[in-house]
Amino acid sequence: MSRDWPPEEWREPYEKYYEWAAWYSGDPEQLLAFYSSKVEPFWSKDLEEDRRTMVHIPVAGDIAGVSADLLLSEPPEIKIPEAHEEKAPSGATDTQDRLDKIIEETDAYSRMLEAAETAAAFGGVFVKINWDTAFREYPVLSIAQPDNAIPEFRWGFLRSVTFHRVVEHIDTNNVIRHIEIHEPGKVYNQLYKGGRFRLGTRLNLEQHEATAGMEPEINTGIKTLTCRYIPNKLPNRLWRGASLGQSDLSGIEGLMDSIDEAYSDWVRELGLARARLIIPESWLELEDGKFKFNLDKEVYVATAQGPASAENQQVHAVQFEIRADQYHQTITELMKQAYAMAGYSPSSFGMREPGEQAVTAAEVKSREGKSFKTRNKKARYLQGGIADILHVLLQIDKVHFNSKVNPEYRPQAILQDSIQTDPMEKADSLAKLEQAQAISIDTKVRILHPEWSQEQIEAEVERIMQEKGMAVETPEMRV
Repeated sequence: MSRDWPPEEWREPYEKYYEWAAWYSGDPEQLLAFYSSKVEPFWSKDLEEDRRTMVHIPVAGDIAGVSADLLLSEPPEIKIPEAHEEKAPSGATDTQDRLDKIIEETDAYSRMLEAAETAAAFGGVFVKINWDTAFREYPVLSIAQPDNAIPEFRWGFLRSVTFHRVVEHIDTNNVIRHIEIHEPGKVYNQLYKGGRFRLGTRLNLEQHEATAGMEPEINTGIKTLTCRYIPNKLPNRLWRGASLGQSDLSGIEGLMDSIDEAYSDWVRELGLARARLIIPESWLELEDGKFKFNLDKEVYVATAQGPASAENQQVHAVQFEIRADQYHQTITELMKQAYAMAGYSPSSFGMREPGEQAVTAAEVKSREGKSFKTRNKKARYLQGGIADILHVLLQIDKVHFNSKVNPEYRPQAILQDSIQTDPMEKADSLAKLEQAQAISIDTKVRILHPEWSQEQIEAEVERIMQEKGMAVETPEMRV
């Protein structure tokens, strides 16, 4: 294992991970810490020396959140296809029942939401399976952050991965790390004492409470990895040819920085434009060595000091014009550009024209077309990743929990539409198509029940035809 940490070839991706993490966090302190050594960005300025209010607008978090909502605003349908056949095998139905129970009891849907949002921010996410028969009755999905993983790919498929986490900061230059290496059929646990950019010396697992009791080598009992990498979207324009997914934040860092700078200037102008009064010096009172003005005092005595002109004895109100419209227009355009470059329609973030209202699901999808195209691209990777890791979960459940599942049955994940069509709207559309004789009974059933199996669709078509007297009995053959 490389003594450098992370390994030299991963320094560039990790630098981007740190940058995206700062934006995604929504924490100005993290932005200041990351950009402190940079020259150009707004967030490279020293807060104390610059003497100005620095405002952060969490655009990155909004983008990642909207991405997850578009994909998983409704729980995905997880099913064993064979379990939904008309004459389903008992092994398939038992596997479906057990899978449903695991998903419900381990709150797997929340982990999927976390995975979707993390992938949007960092370009991808690792999902792994943990199990402890003495702790839970089920294997559990968990999320591993990309900046805590060093993967190895082959032909675009994950071959092995090393997860790492700091379990103790000894001081500024020394840390203790837990290393978890996943290979097909094996998981290795290791402990190291090193620095920020060096792995250091290997320790015994018992030397730290975070790893005490862990086994150095675990036989998973299955032939495949117990983790998967789910890319956000591909190809990766930043690292062409890489198997790492592309982050939604890639390429818009400068725009987010400009949005924060414009907002900060706007807030600063609000402070400078506050109304102020210029009053005669005789109205001030000396208190503790400082001149102060008492708003409650009603009577003042004029003095002979200073010029005695009438102008000097008057009160002047000063207030500068606030360029609110110009700032608002500038920031709005910057935000629209940032959302568009990330692959979304501004209306997905509530940015609509005055008086604009979305009435039907079709109109919403039309106005947010760019967002739904991005969503559909991501859905292919997420659906496949969820189905794959759940198949691995069933294998672990069979080996370590002695369940009745049959791992030969592979789960299928179907993401639900984030914008539900009004049933009346759908019915009206189908009625018009039927009136024009432009749609069959089979197609209507498929549109109304996209989640049904082929057997269910055929049975429903048969029932409808029987009720309408359209079914024709097969004539008997006579010899």
